[in-house]
Amino acid sequence: METLIEQDTGVVLALEGITRRFPGVIALDDVALTVRRNEILGLVGENGAGKSVLTKIMTGIYQPDEGRLMLDGKKVVMKGTADAIRKGIGVVFQEGSLIPNLSVTENLFLCHEARFRRFGVLSRREMAAEARRVLEPMNLDVDVDLPVASISPAARQMVEIARMVWLCEQYGASNPIVILDEPTTVLNDGERDTLFEILNRLKSRASMILISHRLQEVLENCDRIVVLKDGRNVTEMPTSGLDIGDVEKLLVGHDFAGDRFRESEQRAPGEKVTFRVDQLAKQGEFAPLSFEVREGEIVSLVGLVGSGKEALCRCIAGLERYDAGTLAIEGKTPVNGSSRSAVLHGVGHVPIERREEGLALNMSVADNINYLVLDKLKVGGMISTRREHEHAKQWVAECLVKTPSIHAACAGLSGGNQQKIILSKWLSSDVRLLILDHPTRGIDIKAKDEVYRLIRKFANAGIAMIIMCDTLEEDIGLANRLLIMRERRLIGELEASAHAKPTPQDLIKLIV
Repeated sequence: METLIEQDTGVVLALEGITRRFPGVIALDDVALTVRRNEILGLVGENGAGKSVLTKIMTGIYQPDEGRLMLDGKKVVMKGTADAIRKGIGVVFQEGSLIPNLSVTENLFLCHEARFRRFGVLSRREMAAEARRVLEPMNLDVDVDLPVASISPAARQMVEIARMVWLCEQYGASNPIVILDEPTTVLNDGERDTLFEILNRLKSRASMILISHRLQEVLENCDRIVVLKDGRNVTEMPTSGLDIGDVEKLLVGHDFAGDRFRESEQRAPGEKVTFRVDQLAKQGEFAPLSFEVREGEIVSLVGLVGSGKEALCRCIAGLERYDAGTLAIEGKTPVNGSSRSAVLHGVGHVPIERREEGLALNMSVADNINYLVLDKLKVGGMISTRREHEHAKQWVAECLVKTPSIHAACAGLSGGNQQKIILSKWLSSDVRLLILDHPTRGIDIKAKDEVYRLIRKFANAGIAMIIMCDTLEEDIGLANRLLIMRERRLIGELEASAHAKPTPQDLIKLIV
């Protein structure tokens, strides 16, 4: 095998027969992977397929129990992330690693300031000049003296990638390999397009491994794709000629075509109006608007980022105050700007940032599921441990949450299972209106299907929902009705019954 790698000068990194075991589980089983010079390689798989463990092996966090890593045709052992970077392999994690209160320049060269010392004095002017040089290929027009907290999520992502390429090159890597873990999770469509334009330019001096649940962006922007399932290789092949259906079948073993969003389970809403807003407005965010949501109805808010839909949902959830108008849940009005009052009136909120806002990560699965129903779990005025455990186990089973036990901390679960815990928390409570902010962001295709099942379960239970989705296809597929927002105004609506769905093109004409 070593001879083959030396002959194929295009291969810069090869993983051969990689196996990694943990107590009671084989995380990786004889996995092989190659990375070629100046390419973007897509690495996809469901949560638990082995992508994270493979990344940690490539960056020295874990050592393989069997197999080897070959870098430029020579066997290497990564002794940690710093050693991996010195050898030319770095990772940009989904959560990000920049320090918000430090400047762009300070983040770029953190722990490497010695390169800019002259006679013991740090030259900030030289640092800033080098920062501008490093960011130039990223086509990033930011003031390098600004704190990172003040720049956009897309710009932060570019800074992280530029930092990693710079670090690898400083240690002499002629073709750095940068692993990108879900880099587009917090980006809008325009920012994603910009990111991939820049990544394709960077291919002239680096190779990249793109880990993403967004199969369309993998197929559109990667040269080749590696699919993992249950810790094993499924395939390694060029992306040309593949479509999403092909990859989905490889991931889960069957087609999702025809009923991707469980449209066959979509029910007509009831007659009862659960939620109503009347001339609701917030200065600078959205103009006066009125609409209602009926019992069991799923209403999708559709519009570009900045159209006003995000601020509207925050006001409904009590996270922000509105300036004018009224809103009512089954005829009763929560205190303006009070999330606690909103919850007490039956308003639930599944936030886009589930790890920061939706869960208490260091608390157990049971504690998170039971949080809203503790009063119902009391016996004689005291919370019953038996009832707590029974309630949590019931909803873990109902929502198909994969967890070692109900006592496991939520921090250790996959994104899809964390999302299911948030949904189970609301499904088991007295929620009457549920706001779903990008409910499938950052989770795999199988977990998405399970989230869609739970959304249909909410609707069948008569719960009204307002959703904002990652794609127009998802908005259309899930919704009974779509409300169109443009330039901070509600400009119209479209019906989306199960058998008469509008097309994405119908919406694009309205929102742009």
